[in-house]
Amino acid sequence: MSLGQHLEELRRRVIYCVLVVIGAAIVAWIVRAPIMAILVRPHALAMAAFDRDATLNFASYLEPVMAQMKACIIVALVVTAPFLIYQTWAFVAPGLFPHERSKVMKLVVPSLLCFAAGVLFGYFVFIPTVFHYLLVLAGPGTQPVLMIGSYLSTFFLLTFAMGVAFQTPVVVACLIRWGIVSAQALQRQRKVMILTAFVVAAVITPPDPVSQVLMALPLIVLYDLGVLVAAPSRSTLKSFGQFTGVIAALLVGIALWANYWPVAHATALRGQATLAGQGMSVGVSVPVRRGVQCVVQENGLVRVSLGGASLYLAGPGSLLVHGSGKVTLQRGDAMAESPGKGQGVAVYAGPATATVAGARAEVDAPDADTTRVAVFAGEVKIRSGGAEEQVKAGRQQTFYSGGRPTDLSGAEKRWQDLVSTPGPPAGK
Repeated sequence: MSLGQHLEELRRRVIYCVLVVIGAAIVAWIVRAPIMAILVRPHALAMAAFDRDATLNFASYLEPVMAQMKACIIVALVVTAPFLIYQTWAFVAPGLFPHERSKVMKLVVPSLLCFAAGVLFGYFVFIPTVFHYLLVLAGPGTQPVLMIGSYLSTFFLLTFAMGVAFQTPVVVACLIRWGIVSAQALQRQRKVMILTAFVVAAVITPPDPVSQVLMALPLIVLYDLGVLVAAPSRSTLKSFGQFTGVIAALLVGIALWANYWPVAHATALRGQATLAGQGMSVGVSVPVRRGVQCVVQENGLVRVSLGGASLYLAGPGSLLVHGSGKVTLQRGDAMAESPGKGQGVAVYAGPATATVAGARAEVDAPDADTTRVAVFAGEVKIRSGGAEEQVKAGRQQTFYSGGRPTDLSGAEKRWQDLVSTPGPPAGK
């Protein structure tokens, strides 16, 4: 074929690809509601763990429309990927030698499978874990206001990054099979690879250690897997098994510590109560791990033991445990007591945070904008609106967000009477 014929062939296949992607994007826009529900699922899971609203906000009228259009185009590219790959291959293949075409064909299926595995790992494991951990780092005294555009950009970036990262075994196997580098050389450079994996993970992922480790460790495992697949031997199998075993044990240990290691114990003293959605039997002590919510029904009472401190939650109320010394009183009335002057317990409630150490105090959160603290013994440190003060025994302090509540019915009636009073007739 002449150069002009090549260009005409390229133009024809590009037009086919563009038309198919546009058609798929239009279909995706029609069914964008379930698509957005799937894309927002990791965010919803992370917010649900902290009993927070998962609504995504926007700063302009165009932002949600543009964000959804971008999501539909990306989904269309993913759905039409087989057709796009075929068109690309149909244009490139005639210019390759038979042995080159054979090599490329052997890479297509493993590459697609690895990319799909990376996307699934990112969607079900990596992204929800990262979002959950970032909310933990933000602290219980903060309130996220997440924009739909920035969320979708972060979601697609992390998903694509995991898909590309999972291409590591394919790349390593090609380097060995094509004679570019030997398996022994790659094994000798494992320390360099480990350092490189953590550097790459630090650049791609958010600036926190959990997301960096969650990306770096699969990269290292996939590196060894690629060496094993390309040059199977006792040495490569032993190296893969040893390192993978250490990483698996480390990941299991971290997961057990984060999700199952108890930071407190809860006991239902009376009435009905649930812990992480499970019913609690009266008088039975139940271990409490991080991020678990305790809900007490009307006339119920639960004691939460956190190290040297105790907290009693009276129903109806809801409490979220962040650690051995931090809880969020989402609603209801709680009595916190800490006999020692040590760490004590920090109770986040609405606009204020009460730190009870060597004291006994009642913390009441009737709504999200009001916090009342009554001190029975000792002194309680209160932080609200960037200011800090001490509330002494026998005193009570109330903190508000957005102004004090007041009865406006009288003023409203007076203005209604003024506005509705007819004026004098015209001309008099």
